[in-house]
Amino acid sequence: MSYVELIQLQAEQVFGNKAKAEMWLNQPKNELGGSTPLEHAQYEIGYLQVRDALERISHGYSF
Repeated sequence: MSYVELIQLQAEQVFGNKAKAEMWLNQPKNELGGSTPLEHAQYEIGYLQVRDALERISHGYSF
């Protein structure tokens, strides 16, 4: 499974459905240098950063 596929599954778990996850994953984020979480998650280091962001969101912090 690719990093992008893993991040999509994790986002669906955090946001509770695929539509909300896709919306978040496809919006550029200043915290990621202006790239979308999906673009950022293509490589391991970016995947880890997006995974950490999703973890913070699941605990009630904004990103």
